[in-house]
Amino acid sequence: MSDDRVDGPDDGLDDEPPADSSRLSLSNRAGDQNGSLGASTVPMTKRDGERLREEVVFDGIGGVRPLPWGEAIDRFDAWYREGRDTAVVCENSRGETTAFRTPNRFTPEYREMLYAKSQSLERELREKWGRLLHTAMVTLTASSTDEQGRPRSPVDHLHDLLESWEAVRRALARVLDGRDWEYLAIIEPHESGYAHVHVGVFVKGPVVAEQFQPVLDAHVRNCPTATSDAHQVFDEDGEEDAVSVHRTASRPGDEGVENLGAYLAAYMAGEYGAEATEMPEYVRGFYATMWATGRQWFRPSNGAQEFMQPDEDEDDEDEEQLAEDWELVGIAPDGDPEEELIEIDPEEARRDVYRNVRFEDWPGPGDRQGEAL
Repeated sequence: MSDDRVDGPDDGLDDEPPADSSRLSLSNRAGDQNGSLGASTVPMTKRDGERLREEVVFDGIGGVRPLPWGEAIDRFDAWYREGRDTAVVCENSRGETTAFRTPNRFTPEYREMLYAKSQSLERELREKWGRLLHTAMVTLTASSTDEQGRPRSPVDHLHDLLESWEAVRRALARVLDGRDWEYLAIIEPHESGYAHVHVGVFVKGPVVAEQFQPVLDAHVRNCPTATSDAHQVFDEDGEEDAVSVHRTASRPGDEGVENLGAYLAAYMAGEYGAEATEMPEYVRGFYATMWATGRQWFRPSNGAQEFMQPDEDEDDEDEEQLAEDWELVGIAPDGDPEEELIEIDPEEARRDVYRNVRFEDWPGPGDRQGEAL
């Protein structure tokens, strides 16, 4: 099994998804020349009962089927563009209306906000622990191919990758028992579009890479498709591999890593100000997987979460009271409610947008994800 990018064969979808005239060919995508997706024909999942957004499934003869990964990217792009153009319209008790656009977690504004929070985390820890602050980055992966070398479904790969998370957290707690420490975990894409996890660990006092081998071992034991060869502290040349350890610089210019938190968050922020649809195709493939599943890519410890919160403002309470006076009444597709306003029921806006994948006779026996592993 391998984490390398592969060109995926058609995985035998019995039913064709509904035609989408807006879909670009894989050879003519805007980002194709800057990081294309190799496994675009692989279905998003092969797991019966997997919950996916309704945009990436369709009703087939044999049940509720998932779209291929490449098609899911197109659906994500369309959803993103529509959301960027649409404004939310609210009305208060006096009949006044206001319209505003709300960023989603893939917009540059949201990604830059997470980047700023990550910078804040290490800044706060540096002020609290000074030169005693040391960091480690632990990398967790899972195989993107099965034993026959075929590309795996991205949702199933992500499911397996994250299955070890609780065991990894417990292993970290044992390794750092009695120490002051926090963590920030980031899920990010390989150039294949498949995900892997970076866990940034912030510790008061020195640490060495070897201390984190039990954490890697916990991942291998609890992730069905992780291999021990890919989770060793040192590679065959004796260089740090799945774990890297640094002392954080107490001041800019000092020897050490300036800001591990910002380094991790830079993976999410991407190119400054770039829209999600402008990213390379492999990044959009990763976005499509996260969007389709509703998975969060940003996992701080409780303590780290507190350090990342902005300072309380005296006007916060007044703003909360003001917010209570406003109610959602509709959306403006082009951003201008004077031009067009579509009234919506607030309850309808909160409806479940996910559906369970259902296979009645596909994949065939022995071909469901995981049975051949």
